Amino acid sequence: MSGNCSATTPGTGPHEEGLHIGKHTGGWEFLFRAHPERGLTTVAAWTELLTAPGVVIRAEHGRTETAEEFLAWATRRPATSTEPMRAHARQHISYRSEGGVPFLDHPFC
Repeated sequence: MSGNCSATTPGTGPHEEGLHIGKHTGGWEFLFRAHPERGLTTVAAWTELLTAPGVVIRAEHGRTETAEEFLAWATRRPATSTEPMRAHARQHISYRSEGGVPFLDHPFC
């Protein structure tokens, strides 16, 4: 099972999707979406945005989370993976940020 996460900021319209944070796929590491044009290329930059007043983090299935809850699981690196990331998924990682957190620097779903 997989799910995308997005962030809405104050001023986001009611029919707007929000800013794509990234995706979690069945036990794999969370893959962050880099937005270089917004300066969102590190965990620290995402943390600053996600902890700002009025920001709402929403999973694809509608569940909302606090920034603390989201960041705790999204940045956790598994000691050992029960299912290694498939080769095609590893190829799509653009780089790893602080703590080894994977990022992709172009749109994905």
